[in-house]
Amino acid sequence: MPTDKLQPPPQELRARVLSLAAGTPSPTRTVVKRRTLFWLGLGMLLPVVLFLLMGGAEQGPRPSLLFALTASGTLSLSLVALGAALAPGGRSLGPPRGRLLAIALALPVLLTLLKIGTSSAFPGMTAAWVSRPGLRCFGVSLLLGFAPLVAFLVARRSSDPVHPRAFGAALGAAGGFWAATLVDLWCPVGNPLHVVLGHALPTLVLAALGAWAGARVLATPGWTEER
Repeated sequence: MPTDKLQPPPQELRARVLSLAAGTPSPTRTVVKRRTLFWLGLGMLLPVVLFLLMGGAEQGPRPSLLFALTASGTLSLSLVALGAALAPGGRSLGPPRGRLLAIALALPVLLTLLKIGTSSAFPGMTAAWVSRPGLRCFGVSLLLGFAPLVAFLVARRSSDPVHPRAFGAALGAAGGFWAATLVDLWCPVGNPLHVVLGHALPTLVLAALGAWAGARVLATPGWTEER
């Protein structure tokens, strides 16, 4: 195996990161924390405002229990995605790559299973709606998820020296799940094809967009190789 393809040991990696950091003026920890919280809050607030301007929650023909179960379940997945993507997990180099990829790829599957499984427990709630195949939910989900993605990227810009694409994918998925939480409050359709197209697929699209942007926004200057 060529030596230039070997991953450097953690000590060498940390030394390179510290060397880069030493030559770049850095804001104080308090400033960074405030800036991060501002962008995170803004990214989560803007979709809520837009959602309310579009009419807000609508239970429709869903039983109250189904409405509560899907809303709380989607919110829980959203909080898990956001927390797992942003929590360092005791690592100075950020969350492990495996966790980030699980957020981007596995959680959308869990969202699909949650929506379909919960809806199937209520008669008629997985029936297809001819007037709502999922395209509208797809567009609304992308619209509401774009603002969190941009805000999360800005909040964590130039912060990942090892896996910026995976980090960007996880942030995109986290933004998509926040949008999915709002869309679930509005959409009563539990048909499997609708759920995949209108609720899960937008999260994967935002994850892919986040991976593309992550390599350009999240990478630490001077260290751009994905690990």
